[in-house]
Amino acid sequence: MGAVREGLVSVELPGRLQVLPGRPVTVLDVAHNPQAAAALADSLASMGFHPQTWAVFGIMADKDIGSVIAALLPRVDRWYVASLPPPRGATAEDLRMRLEAAGVAPAAIRDFNDPASAYRAAREEVAEADRIIVFGSFLTVAAALVPTDRRAA
Repeated sequence: MGAVREGLVSVELPGRLQVLPGRPVTVLDVAHNPQAAAALADSLASMGFHPQTWAVFGIMADKDIGSVIAALLPRVDRWYVASLPPPRGATAEDLRMRLEAAGVAPAAIRDFNDPASAYRAAREEVAEADRIIVFGSFLTVAAALVPTDRRAA
C-alpha cells in the first residue's frame, strides 16, 4: 500500500496546475468547469504575490462559462480571450460579452482568433514579476505547450 500511496503523490498530470519553468510564472490548467475553476482560483491565491495576473482563456460553448468566469474573476487583472474551433468552441466575442456582463472593464479584455495568438500576446506584454494563467480547455492549454510559443518575453 505504501508504494501505491507514494506513486499517487508523485503523479503529475500535464495541464492540471502545471507551472512552466522560467519567468513570468505561467500556470496551465484545463479548468473547464466551476469546480476546477474554483480549485485553480484557490491555488492561485496561495502562490504568492504577483503584481498582475493575465488570463489566456478559451473554453467550449457547452460549458458553464459564467460560473468558470465567476470563480476566476477575483484573481485576474487582464483577460486575453480566444476563440476555439466550431462547432463547440466559444468565440472570443462571446467571452468578451460575458466578462463585461460580469463587470470586467472592456479595456482589460483583448480578443484573439486562437489561443496561440492570445498566449503570444500575453508573453510579449506581461512584466517578469506578473503571472499568466492559461485555462478553460485542453485546446487552450495546448497552445502554451508548443515550444515556439514559450519563448521569453
